Amino acid sequence: MKKKLLAFLLICSMLFGVTSCAFPGMMQNQNTQSNSSSKKDKNSSSKKNDNDDDDDSSKANEDDDYDFDKPLEVGSVKDCKFMSLYSDEDATEVKLSSGKTKTIEIDEALGGKDYMRITLKSDSNLLGTFTYCETDDTDHVITEEFYIEPSDEEIEFRQFLDSYRPNGVGIHITDEYWKDFEAFEKTLLSVSFKNVDEATANIAIYDISVSNRVIPSYNKEIYIEGGNLKVGADLAMGGTLSYLEKTSYGGQTVDEIVDTDGNVAIGVGYAESDICQQQVSENGGVNLINIRDAGREFQQSYYADVGGSMQEATGANGYQRKISYTADPNGYYWPYNPVQGGDEVCNLSQIIDYEVTEKEIYVKVRAMDWANGDAIPGKNIDKYEEVKNGRTTKSYIENWYQIRSGMLEATNRFIDWNGFTDMENIPYHNLEIPAAYVVQPLHNYYCYVGNNPWNLGDETYDWQPELTSWAQGSYVNAHHPEDWFAWVNDEKFGVGVYIPGASRYASGRSFASTEAKRDFNKNALNSPMAEKYLYNKAAPMSPYTSCYVQNTCYTAPVVTVRMKEYVALSYTYVIAVDYLENFRASFKEYHDNGMINNDGLQAWD
Repeated sequence: MKKKLLAFLLICSMLFGVTSCAFPGMMQNQNTQSNSSSKKDKNSSSKKNDNDDDDDSSKANEDDDYDFDKPLEVGSVKDCKFMSLYSDEDATEVKLSSGKTKTIEIDEALGGKDYMRITLKSDSNLLGTFTYCETDDTDHVITEEFYIEPSDEEIEFRQFLDSYRPNGVGIHITDEYWKDFEAFEKTLLSVSFKNVDEATANIAIYDISVSNRVIPSYNKEIYIEGGNLKVGADLAMGGTLSYLEKTSYGGQTVDEIVDTDGNVAIGVGYAESDICQQQVSENGGVNLINIRDAGREFQQSYYADVGGSMQEATGANGYQRKISYTADPNGYYWPYNPVQGGDEVCNLSQIIDYEVTEKEIYVKVRAMDWANGDAIPGKNIDKYEEVKNGRTTKSYIENWYQIRSGMLEATNRFIDWNGFTDMENIPYHNLEIPAAYVVQPLHNYYCYVGNNPWNLGDETYDWQPELTSWAQGSYVNAHHPEDWFAWVNDEKFGVGVYIPGASRYASGRSFASTEAKRDFNKNALNSPMAEKYLYNKAAPMSPYTSCYVQNTCYTAPVVTVRMKEYVALSYTYVIAVDYLENFRASFKEYHDNGMINNDGLQAWD
């Protein structure tokens, strides 16, 4: 028994690595725990709207005034003009036996265009392949896989070819920090569709088109605003939630300062108060999310215990585990771990599709596998630019970000299509839903732990002033009867997150102290993000800019499940920036009105 306890403590000590959003040690629990109340699942493919009077499917010869070779730097898909490469107006249904492939020959020069659209209908899971070559070097042939879920309606599948990662196919690097890269001119040779179901597939392919939609190299963080809240998603880091700002509060700014005690502090009106010794932020503009590297942010992270064990990588299930040094300086075999932002050495995930409107941001991503960037012990932090061979998973991560009533509502969705074997017999793992990194000056952890949930007069909170460092273990509490947690300052102003359906919560600090002393918060200028991945983010104003420092606060709501292939898992959570009593009351409205349905968390039960 003592040996088991020691083993558990050792695992706990490895839960929270230096930079990762991952914590595989806790995932050895074989018991599923579910307490879902949940949200309607969203289909990852866009439904075709027959009543849409804004027809964006023009062919080149039908719009002579449109310059199809002009880069289109827009946020909306509606503004794209698509050039048809294949069209079957009759599109009679094709039956495709299990394991069989239908290939459509294209052989069309695309130039620099790389935003594909396929209009089709299928009642089966399809594994597709784009095959293209460099126009000036036809021996340079690339195959790029994609996946389409079954649907009983005609859908549009859209995808950027792999040209948004500096280590992706089709990239020419033009500067040392990857801020300026471009796709080569290509010729699309063919598009194929393979039936991966056991039953015969009924499919109809109506159109294959391409557009020249691009993401500007220096404009990859996209924003929406509403109700004095500004949020941003970083397309360079897989569409992770990377920016959260309260633009004003009661007519005052939210400021980041060094106070008279030498602590870095964030709060309402601090810059004009007597406690301000030095102003870190200027006129507000304080990001409350820690974005030091690709494993931080608010993001999705999923696990499957395939490929063997932590001690021995056998290659079981068709997956080869690799050594990671995130949670242990000696390393161990990390599980399969699609991470939205990127991998352990900051290889970046692949943007598949995105949409931004005045009210909503949508992103679709192929995530990197956390431990497959060939990390080097002691060098995986400061040698990012030397490692460009990470492995993109065969999975899709999707996010819908929308501001409602001054709060952010985020819906997350994941589906894996690796085709691993024997998935019914793998162990259960914990999932972070999501991994959430909040800036250290909001260092007080709160949740309600009383026996009278949603009675706002009952302030029975669990406050964790001595919450340990995740390097020493984690705080795990299953008793969150109101389904929210908060990181706030001493005045209880900060970030609250409401997520029905989590079985427990894991939290920690990068340093055990609740104080954000300047000595702890002084390395912002050395952040990998600040040095190499700023894009259009604001550079740190000082060494103490909290969103870029190593010092941070972390929480992951947790469910314990077993990954299923070709089955989507989805959930919704709400983020509020306010005083604790205010966002608790707002979360109560969500609860009382049943505004979140997280039944999608039960998809892998």
